[in-house]
Amino acid sequence: MLEMDRIRACYGAIQVLWDVSFRVEEGEIVTLLGSNGAGKSTAIHVAQGLVRPASGEARFRGDVIGHLRPHQVVERGLCLVPEARHLFPYMSVLENLELGAYPKKARAVRESTLQWIFELFPILQKRQKQRAHTLSGGEQQMVAIARGLMAKPYLLMMDEPSLGLAPLIVAELFRTISEVNQHGLSILLVEQNAMHALNLAARAYVMETGRITRQGSGKELLDDPHIRTAYLGM
Repeated sequence: MLEMDRIRACYGAIQVLWDVSFRVEEGEIVTLLGSNGAGKSTAIHVAQGLVRPASGEARFRGDVIGHLRPHQVVERGLCLVPEARHLFPYMSVLENLELGAYPKKARAVRESTLQWIFELFPILQKRQKQRAHTLSGGEQQMVAIARGLMAKPYLLMMDEPSLGLAPLIVAELFRTISEVNQHGLSILLVEQNAMHALNLAARAYVMETGRITRQGSGKELLDDPHIRTAYLGM
């Protein structure tokens, strides 16, 4: 579904990705794991059209997408839930969600998608008239994910969805991500929370200093001594 093939990327004269390759197949949850500054966010920003690759090729559902603008990538069915949520703080929950239904195919089924969202996140139905900035951190993250789902993507990329959330909220968040995946949606999860992310992922890639250094199933990486020491504190 998504193939990143030997991607190199730069910010000005500074190269930040070196020949990064990974893939997400239909129906999978795949995790990109790594510390701050490893290049995880840049990699998915290349996929979303926010960063142009210096070389290499990004493909989605068989089509090259590295030259497309972000809104064109969303129209193709690839959507990013950004780090720090980026909600419209003084708009209501409902207004934030409706803005997610930007693609033509999403507009056509907006009401049915909204009802599914409210079944998935019942608290958002109760809060739908409330301004986004008045919500708790966990509720804001629900809105960010739900807004991405409103676009009716084939693949949803999530950048650090558990960042800054309390442990109980994190556990609930990952249960929800699993439930969304069970509806057939592919998910690319960028995370520092290794335990939750690897337990959820069918496959995972580890990024360090702009390179993929390890890959395997979630279980294989959970059992990897380097991962246990570097990311799990064991």
